[in-house]
Amino acid sequence: MDESSKGKEALNANFQTASNGNNLRGEALQATLEKEETLRMMINNSHVVLFLWKNENKWPVEFVSENVTKFGYTTEDFTSGRVRHKDIIYSADLKRVEQEFEKRVKSGVSAFGMEYRIVTKAGDVRWINERTFIQRNADGEATHFQGVVLDITKRKKSEEELEKTLKMQQVLTTAINNSPAVIFLWKNEKFWPSIFVSDNVIQFGYTVDDFLSQKIQYGRIIHPDDLRRVEEELERSIQKGEVSFSSEYRIFTKAGDMLWVTEKTFIQREKDGRVACFQGIVLDITHRKRIENALRKSLEMQKTLRTIINKSPTIAFLWKYVENWPVVFVSENITQLGYSVEDFLSGNILYGNIIHRDDIQAVAESLARSVREGYDSFEMEYRIFTKDSRVRWVEERTFIQRDSKGEATHLQGIIIDVTERKEAEKMLDIQRELGVSLSSTWNLQTMLNKILDACLTIEEIDAAGIYLKDELLDQINLVAHRGLSSEFVKSVSTYSADSPEARQIWTEKPVYRMDFFSDEMTDIIRKEKITAVAVIPMKHRGEIIGSLNFASHTIDRIPQHVRNFLESIALQVVNYIAPIRIVADLG
Repeated sequence: MDESSKGKEALNANFQTASNGNNLRGEALQATLEKEETLRMMINNSHVVLFLWKNENKWPVEFVSENVTKFGYTTEDFTSGRVRHKDIIYSADLKRVEQEFEKRVKSGVSAFGMEYRIVTKAGDVRWINERTFIQRNADGEATHFQGVVLDITKRKKSEEELEKTLKMQQVLTTAINNSPAVIFLWKNEKFWPSIFVSDNVIQFGYTVDDFLSQKIQYGRIIHPDDLRRVEEELERSIQKGEVSFSSEYRIFTKAGDMLWVTEKTFIQREKDGRVACFQGIVLDITHRKRIENALRKSLEMQKTLRTIINKSPTIAFLWKYVENWPVVFVSENITQLGYSVEDFLSGNILYGNIIHRDDIQAVAESLARSVREGYDSFEMEYRIFTKDSRVRWVEERTFIQRDSKGEATHLQGIIIDVTERKEAEKMLDIQRELGVSLSSTWNLQTMLNKILDACLTIEEIDAAGIYLKDELLDQINLVAHRGLSSEFVKSVSTYSADSPEARQIWTEKPVYRMDFFSDEMTDIIRKEKITAVAVIPMKHRGEIIGSLNFASHTIDRIPQHVRNFLESIALQVVNYIAPIRIVADLG
């Protein structure tokens, strides 16, 4: 039984006693009890929870109104001491609440208010507003706190939502004013007077006040040759009951310069369908229009330029902007990739089908982003397959064509084979890594193996060998090799220094011709099915100390960029090989 119940029973007992002795006194006491019951019912049916707690450790509760059940607790939870007032204060707020109470107690005030969070019995967090009355003893010391607690969680959430909304509004306003898109709200009147315009209208030379003061009306800055068309297009959209309107036209800046803009307008209507106003987004597309005009002129000269294009490494395309980009036009020099014009125009091959599977998703996503974000051009490097399944790197440069609604319809572009440039970049990386690798070892055989491994990462080369001169035995030896049959290696492993083969191989200059070799050597090479060779002498301090020999079983000549790479490798590695070879000879 809690204290309030005991008190009530005592009062009832007193009432009975008083009734026996003094009827008037009993009636007064009965009236008091009735008022107390009425007050209790009012409190327990209200949103306000009453607390009385001691100014002791964790604030034990002496009294709490029964409507504390709205927080999941019972009065018994508190009055029994199982739960104390500090136990329900949200941990992140507790220190602040304690400090506030301590400050108010020391200041001598009798009441104060604050807001903080509590935790319900179910573990939910609620915001409360508490009005606290400080009870003091005769010495002025705070003994109790009487709290009136109101749940304000809904209000707090509303405040938080409002704050978020205001922040988002500020973010959107900042974003709009820092963007190229100018926002307008126009009246449905002649020349469309403005009700609102974003601050970034300054990019056209005007101020917000120019439009809101009606000194300037939007229709009057539209080029006279375009105004009638825009009016008619808008009226047609209104008559059809459409909710939006798009158009491209010219406007004049405040300085008198002419700009091309695209307008996307939402038509706002009353409940009866009458047009109330227009909400428009205006974007400067002057740069895009210039590119489109240049492209249009370029297409008009297509017949003249076709011959030039078809003799160049640049392949021209016109694609539809749909999945896998069907080809509307491709220049005849597509044959350099093994395809015919008909392969694409017939639809048998879509352009997306020839893009390397590891690149197709990146190409599609990057292009879609350029279109979505309003760009008028697109550039990217990726890999494609030739008709005979060889992989080539290409650079694509594309102009995005759009219709009057601003929707992308076609892609006018060119692709350029940049495989050699890509391979040259790769070769530079190989040389750099090889230099680091060779500088970390003094083992000759390890060096030779690293040289061969590095060179064989080049696609055009699939076999290699390194010859070094043996001064002691006066002969040249094949000291490392890759990609050659054991029979071939046996045939070419050793030559005397004065043999015709040695004299032929060790000329002063690199050799890339098959007819360089003797008839016997040519037969051996043919039997090995080698179709192209490269013999690069290694010269150190005026003396040829060996050679780097490379071969291919798939191509009929070593490309020039690969030759340049191999000769650079020879110059690079001889400075590592020669000192170790000398040490080995002395040893």
